[in-house]
Amino acid sequence: MPPIGRLSRPLLVAWAALWLGAPALAAESTGLPEPLTLEYALSLADEPHPDLQLAQAGVDSAKADEAQAESATGWNARLEAQARWVQPPAISPDQRHNDSRVGLVVTKDLYDFGRSEHNVEAAGYDVKSRSLLYLNARQQRRLEIMRRYFDVLLADLQYMRDNEDMAVVYVALDRLRDRRELGQVSDIDVLKKEAAYQRVREKRTQSENMQRATRVRLAIALNRPDDPPSTLAKPKLPWLKRKLPEVEDLQKQALEHNAVIRALRARLAGARERLAAKRAGDRPVLRGRAETFAYNREMGSYDKWQAGVQLEVPLLDGGSVDAAVAKEQAEVYRLQAKLAKTRMDIREAVLNTWLSLQSLKTRRQADRAETDYRDLYLDRSRALYQMEVTTDLGDSMVKISDAELEAARTDFKIAMAWSQLDALTGRLSLDASQALPGAQPRPAATEAPVSDETEQSTKR
Repeated sequence: MPPIGRLSRPLLVAWAALWLGAPALAAESTGLPEPLTLEYALSLADEPHPDLQLAQAGVDSAKADEAQAESATGWNARLEAQARWVQPPAISPDQRHNDSRVGLVVTKDLYDFGRSEHNVEAAGYDVKSRSLLYLNARQQRRLEIMRRYFDVLLADLQYMRDNEDMAVVYVALDRLRDRRELGQVSDIDVLKKEAAYQRVREKRTQSENMQRATRVRLAIALNRPDDPPSTLAKPKLPWLKRKLPEVEDLQKQALEHNAVIRALRARLAGARERLAAKRAGDRPVLRGRAETFAYNREMGSYDKWQAGVQLEVPLLDGGSVDAAVAKEQAEVYRLQAKLAKTRMDIREAVLNTWLSLQSLKTRRQADRAETDYRDLYLDRSRALYQMEVTTDLGDSMVKISDAELEAARTDFKIAMAWSQLDALTGRLSLDASQALPGAQPRPAATEAPVSDETEQSTKR
């Protein structure tokens, strides 16, 4: 990216800028370093933020569902107490009226023909899916911070350009007013230049407001809305040196490692497990039961303890099992369609980003040529100005600022496009230090990917 500022400025324009006043940017920040660097901003991406908290809540909810599913296969123990007042028959050897009892009952489902197992597997896939969506939220946080950081730098460059333009127009207007005093120009010429100056001044005010707005947006992205940064450091952009692989290779990596696709695969696998569990709803259940009681009355039919197994075989369910199976089958079909659509969208997004990088590469070469030309032209205009020869020095400075602004915008677009491509292909680390030239995207460390079973049969 071309340098943001130039040290050598003509005294005339510097005087005009000082006379017009410099913009008052954001208030001093206490929490963020000055200047703020892109690396430091990205280091805050995993700090508490509403987007991450929402994703984490989904993970926690899925883990709770998994624990609940596992509890169905565990031991259950409870205390039972029963208070009764009875009138015993005359032949009863124990004529006490208090027939209360207290005891411990332990039960466990020994076998339900796969129903609990499928529910546990489904809950496990849900945890994987939510974890991958949390990874996607982390990726999007980094992209948002980078985008907001670049917006601030572009707003500063835009303000510099508009401030120079206003200074040039103001100097021309001031000279025209002097000539009117000498009777060399008419009032209409002065008013025409005055109207042009006011339009340029309005644009400069908008640029100044954009400086404030972009800083506030960056502070919000960093989850520090009350601490907007004042100054930002010029970022390193190693993305500019990376070589672009073939689009087919990138699409293959995206279809295999993209976090959203992997999350949908896990959800689909979980839906198939729930479907199998619903199909087992009309199968028998074998339970074990053990209990021991203490009685207030002593009766021959009261056992101190007992243990046994119980087999429950459903006969009629009123169609509830078929309805539950149909509902889960529809969910499987829905997720299959959503996964197929997402795969197409990801494939298209990779292609569009790849084509954008191809175009930006050519555009960057054009920007560099324009910047070199404007630098050389400005040097010539400055030399003519110093020799007191009539020159377009002010216009030359505005043109070089335009060239620098466009070059920076192109460089930032390239950095964002590479970062989006990394996210599409499952790469989490989007900071500049890990975006090495020619580096191949690698999947972020998380759960093992779930195999894509979209085309397989949903029947078991």
